[in-house]
Amino acid sequence: LQKCMNSGPKRLVLVIGGAYGHGPALRARANKSVSLSRMTFNHQVVRLLALEQLYRGYSILKGDPYHND
Repeated sequence: LQKCMNSGPKRLVLVIGGAYGHGPALRARANKSVSLSRMTFNHQVVRLLALEQLYRGYSILKGDPYHND
């Protein structure tokens, strides 16, 4: 996350795929690809998972304590 913030593009686009993922054309355009899980989730759950992971990453970079500490 820190590397992307320092040298990455000015815009971040998150694309949530369907049950079978994305087509080759979209994958070819992507600079990076991240998989949250090999399991299939509905779109509402994926939005929540992605948001939570970004929040956690930014919190760690900021130096906030982890919730289990």
